[in-house]
Amino acid sequence: MPRLAVRAILLEGDSILLERFEDAVESWYVTPGGGVQENETIEEAFHRELQEELGVRAEFGAVAFIREIIADRLAVTNLPPGFHQVEVFVYGRLLPGQTPRMVSPDVSQVGFVWVPLGELHTLPFFPRELIPEFQARAFPRFYYGHRR
Repeated sequence: MPRLAVRAILLEGDSILLERFEDAVESWYVTPGGGVQENETIEEAFHRELQEELGVRAEFGAVAFIREIIADRLAVTNLPPGFHQVEVFVYGRLLPGQTPRMVSPDVSQVGFVWVPLGELHTLPFFPRELIPEFQARAFPRFYYGHRR
C-alpha cells in the first residue's frame, strides 16, 4: 500500500526553500514535507511537517501536482525495497515574521537552504525529472506518475 505524503512548494522571489539530507553515501535536496499520519488530513500534515522540520507556519495553497515514487522501479536508489509513496505537492507561503530553523528534523536532515530556481539543476534535487517545471513555476500536468 502506498504511503501518502505532502510536500510544500515555498517560493520567495526567485528562490525555493529546500531541505538538505545526508547519509554516509550521499546528500540530496527536497521540498519540505512528509507523511500524512493516520486520522490526519493533508492540510494538517502540511502544517505539522513545516512546524516540525522548519519551525514555520505557512498558508496552505493550491495543489500544484501529484507524483509517485516506486523504489522497485528505479535502477539506483537509496530507498528501501518496496517503498511506494504518493506525494501531493502544494503551494505555500510563509506567514509574516517566520524564520526557518530546524526544530525536530527528520532522520538524515542536516539543514535547509533557499536556492535560486535557476540553480536547481546543479543540486541533487528530487524530483529530478521535474526541475524544468519547478524552474518555470508551471506544472502543466496534474498527475506526473512515477518520477525520480
